[in-house]
Amino acid sequence: MSNVMCGATNCSYNQGHVCCANTIKVGGKAATSEESTCCASFLNRAVYSNLAEYTSMRGTSKEILCNVATCNYNSADHCSLDEIEVGGSSQTSFYTETDCLSFDKLS
Repeated sequence: MSNVMCGATNCSYNQGHVCCANTIKVGGKAATSEESTCCASFLNRAVYSNLAEYTSMRGTSKEILCNVATCNYNSADHCSLDEIEVGGSSQTSFYTETDCLSFDKLS
């Protein structure tokens, strides 16, 4: 189980700044900075309602999938960290407006 802290408070999976999605996916295959990553699992609450109410996960995610080949924490397309932070705000509309604040570029 992994903890995903999330600043995108209008995401359907966000419950008190914590992601309640069973699985999340971080995108940005050739990212060079946090800004070129994203949470591909973001769903706008205005469109998808509050999905956090309908998940069995409360404060943890089963897994964090990661296709960011340039991140030190990518291990076979999974994040090796137990906790990550996703950036966003209450004004986030699309997944491309989020980013993985835990990104650490390979040297």
